[in-house]
Amino acid sequence: MQEESIAIFVHPDEYARNPNQVASVTTRKIVFVKRKELAMKPFELVEFPLGQCSRITYETRHAFLPMMLGAFLVLLVGFILSSDIPAGTRVPVGALAIAFMFGGGLMFSPKRHRFTFVMNSRKLKWQSKAGDYKYKMGSTQKLIAFAREKGLMVELPPI
Repeated sequence: MQEESIAIFVHPDEYARNPNQVASVTTRKIVFVKRKELAMKPFELVEFPLGQCSRITYETRHAFLPMMLGAFLVLLVGFILSSDIPAGTRVPVGALAIAFMFGGGLMFSPKRHRFTFVMNSRKLKWQSKAGDYKYKMGSTQKLIAFAREKGLMVELPPI
């Protein structure tokens, strides 16, 4: 059987910005980006055989920090609009509208995929960035289908 790529979570040009995360999963191995301190290359790729993986858990989480930033922007715009503004003060209405829409989007939409690969003696993790939920949907669905087929999938309820 030939090795086939199941999911690519981190592209090679992003390895340095995503340390200590799973980069990709194939039918035979899990590729992990390990951080290296004080080295010329800030990361090292470590391969783990998929046969050592005892289970894979998947959960969907909400990104807390972007949600709080969005709530802060919405509250700030609300405070500015509801406060007494002296006559002659120039208020950039377009900027307020943009901040309100951006804050509302941040407040209600940031979700993350999160996988945990349980090996014999350690756990390997991957978590998507707050804005990448819909862009990583294809890779996560492929991995979930593959893990279910192999009997490794454990799904956690959304938080």
